[in-house]
Amino acid sequence: MLYFAFFIFFLSIFFLFYGILTAINSDKIKIKKRFTELNELDKLKEEEIENKTFSERMIMPFYENFSKVLLRITPHQKIVMLNKKLERAGVLKNSTVQKWILKKSMIILIFSTILGVLVLMVDFNIMKVIVFTILVVITINVFFNFYLSRRIQNRKNKILKDLPYTLDLITVSVEAGLSFDGAIARVISNIRGELCDEFAKSLKEITMGIERKAALKNMSERCDVKELSMFISSLIQADELGVSLSKVLRIESANLREHRRQVSREKAMKAPIKMLFPLIFFIFPTIFIIILGPAVIRMITIFAKR
Repeated sequence: MLYFAFFIFFLSIFFLFYGILTAINSDKIKIKKRFTELNELDKLKEEEIENKTFSERMIMPFYENFSKVLLRITPHQKIVMLNKKLERAGVLKNSTVQKWILKKSMIILIFSTILGVLVLMVDFNIMKVIVFTILVVITINVFFNFYLSRRIQNRKNKILKDLPYTLDLITVSVEAGLSFDGAIARVISNIRGELCDEFAKSLKEITMGIERKAALKNMSERCDVKELSMFISSLIQADELGVSLSKVLRIESANLREHRRQVSREKAMKAPIKMLFPLIFFIFPTIFIIILGPAVIRMITIFAKR
């Protein structure tokens, strides 16, 4: 028992002195600990730099700095318009406006440099180099704009094609007892496509606290499809007036299918007119050659003998 009391007394004295010394030298301990952390950070940074590849050390910093310079040079209004176009084309899922501008600028720079060097090798004329460089810049800009417009149109067609089936699934889900947000979540989990990606963005906005009306309007602006905009306007109006959502969805689904039938009939009515020009310029001449060719040859031989 006496040894145990001495042991407890020794531990209490030891912890007392340890606490007093720690309190006195707390600032020194903190500084020393901070120095050790900084040394470890420096060692980690050196190891990270040594383990990095050439592209991570040279190309990526150049890309980041050059893209920042391009963004500063580009007018803000043009960046906003380009952002809307890229969003409508679906490019922003895997890229950014910064990457798009950099890619376009690098292609213009590379092709202009190559063409300028070739022109100088053929004929050392500065004016020709300037003219050909301007032509390259205009051509690449026209190509990028055409590519972007085609992607926008293809995406609109895909959204319009998927809209009736997606709307049917939303209608069935709402009639089964789900809320509109739950129906959108069910659509996202069962269907893949451009329209479902837009519904997923809208659902994320709603879960983040944005009003459903604002999220749906943002979706309408992103897609820029007339039929989808009409559907979203009907949903917003039904929500404001307190109309049954399932009835509105059912009516809009029927209207969309009727609209598709009318568009199909319109295309069928335009088909004969579109076929008229190939018939006149390509098919009729070949038919005339096949039918009248032997007769013309026979007549030429008969008149030649006489």
